[in-house]
Amino acid sequence: MRTLIFIALCVLSMPVLATPDNIVLIRHAEKQKGIDPSLTAKGIERAERFAQMMLPLEPNKLYATNYNRTKATLAPLADMIDTHVSIYDARNLDGFARELKQKTGTVVVAGHSNTTPVLVKLLTNRDVEIDEDEFHKVYIVTFVDDEPRLEIKSSDK
Repeated sequence: MRTLIFIALCVLSMPVLATPDNIVLIRHAEKQKGIDPSLTAKGIERAERFAQMMLPLEPNKLYATNYNRTKATLAPLADMIDTHVSIYDARNLDGFARELKQKTGTVVVAGHSNTTPVLVKLLTNRDVEIDEDEFHKVYIVTFVDDEPRLEIKSSDK
């Protein structure tokens, strides 16, 4: 009897394999010129619009690279949901993609024109491109029966 109780407790205490509800991937908003630039006025407007766009998804974790433009893109959303923006290492996208798949809830990631497509590919096995003058694309990854689904939206008005 003790063996059965022990086995039952072990099974009940095993972690449930979870996947996030959504992984949202974006490129930072429009930036100024220079080394580690801030956002332009248009970029600030886009960041605010993006934050409003994300609220219905109830994000619970935000990630950005350690650059002013990516952190500033997520700042309005972080303020709205009262959380902070965590920094991820864009030099280890394979590891970061594995980490993202283990999260729960809605995770939002701000990256760059060269890193966001790589993350989309790692998470969905789909190729996407972001041109240097594109800031509007929003990639929403969901998992249905552990299979990734990709929806592409726009943060334009």
